[in-house]
Amino acid sequence: MLTLINTRLISVVFLITAISLPAMFPVYFNNFRTLLFSYTKCPKTPPASCKCPAKSSDLVESIPIAKRADVQKRRAEEYKNHQARTSSSLNTLLFAPSNSPLQYPIQGFTVRPLVPTLIPGLALHSAQRSSYKVLLNVTRGVLSLGSPSEAKSIGGGEKNLLILETLSLEELNKLLGKVTYTSTVYHIHTGDLVHFLFEHHEAVFPIVIRQPALPVLYDLGTSIKTKVHQVTVTTKTFMRYKELKVLISSLRRYYKDVVLIVADDSFTTENITDDHVLHYIMPGGQGWFAGRNLAVSQVTTKYFLWVDDDFLFTDKTKIEDLVEVMEAIPELDVVGGSVTGNQFYFSIVYEEGDGVTGGCLDRKSNKKFQSLPNYPQCSIVNGVVNFFLARTDAVNRVRFDPKLKRVAHSEFFMDGLGQLMVASCGHVSIDHQPRGANAQYGRFRHPGSSDVEYKLQLHYYKNHLKCIHYG
Repeated sequence: MLTLINTRLISVVFLITAISLPAMFPVYFNNFRTLLFSYTKCPKTPPASCKCPAKSSDLVESIPIAKRADVQKRRAEEYKNHQARTSSSLNTLLFAPSNSPLQYPIQGFTVRPLVPTLIPGLALHSAQRSSYKVLLNVTRGVLSLGSPSEAKSIGGGEKNLLILETLSLEELNKLLGKVTYTSTVYHIHTGDLVHFLFEHHEAVFPIVIRQPALPVLYDLGTSIKTKVHQVTVTTKTFMRYKELKVLISSLRRYYKDVVLIVADDSFTTENITDDHVLHYIMPGGQGWFAGRNLAVSQVTTKYFLWVDDDFLFTDKTKIEDLVEVMEAIPELDVVGGSVTGNQFYFSIVYEEGDGVTGGCLDRKSNKKFQSLPNYPQCSIVNGVVNFFLARTDAVNRVRFDPKLKRVAHSEFFMDGLGQLMVASCGHVSIDHQPRGANAQYGRFRHPGSSDVEYKLQLHYYKNHLKCIHYG
């Protein structure tokens, strides 16, 4: 288990585990153990139960009493699995030691899984000593000096505990400049913590283990016309062909050949005659979000513009103006406009809670965070109206939950909280067609209480919420 190489200046020790240390280095090991465990067990306040906003819906009340205990048990198990998937060593709270002679990377050190990578910046800055000894320890990988072949030639190989001792500080820092880290378990995004010790000094720093993702790029060309043609208009229709045809006619008045994708779950369908309309027929009554998913899944352009089937394009519906905002601020994923002057937007206040009863969510209408640089007519928000331009790849990562059929809109932005950057702009608008009589559609227009109850149950389980408030 132990390989020791002695020269006049240097001794290097590699160990598989720390199990054999007490017998060989009793004093040093005890100091290390005390430092290590006192550091990693820094007191951390457990999360408290969140406080529900006034007039919130108590979501557990939406679960029938006879089923409540079973649902709560299954929800707790599923939430535990969610935490296992999303938590890692990178969530550990770390404190920088004061007046430490240890130098190490504090941010930005990322390795690919299973790939040996040099740890940058390791060094010791110390006053004169008769000898210098440092220790490095990891838990989700192995350490070595140089490449695996170089480490093997030294005689130590790859271990999770590395002790370096020299008579010269210069020689020690040369060795520290050769230390590499290799993760031992393939994971696309996780992390490890490196414990770095010298005498009574200890530092702990993170290593991000991440598989790089391929970029998804779109060529917009150079002209405004080309930029507009990197937008696909999308809509969902249900038994409103008269309104849909008016929408298409208004679109063609301003954009003659921009593609329109229609997801149609009408019970009785009609043909749409337009060279630039892709008409996808669904089984009848599949619902609002299922239709949105289908429409967006067929988009091949960088952006899509979402409109309702009873909207009306006007001279103020400037798609290129929304594209300009998105291109100027590439961090954005969704930019909303206004509908007949209604620039509906909202912010979301979400507290995770104690992990047992669930979180608290408050949707605050007409609340924004700050204006966009160079676009004072646009503000950062969490959700927008049904008229918006969005990055296709970003929305496909969040998707619209097809369980929600008729009571749904804000729920997409709730699912995208923390994943989508959203803005609302008042300088681009679309009109709403006059509401006419449509007896067939009217029978399905207003959902019953069972739809609302189901949505609350979904929030309770799927989003692990205790309460929700729509302000």
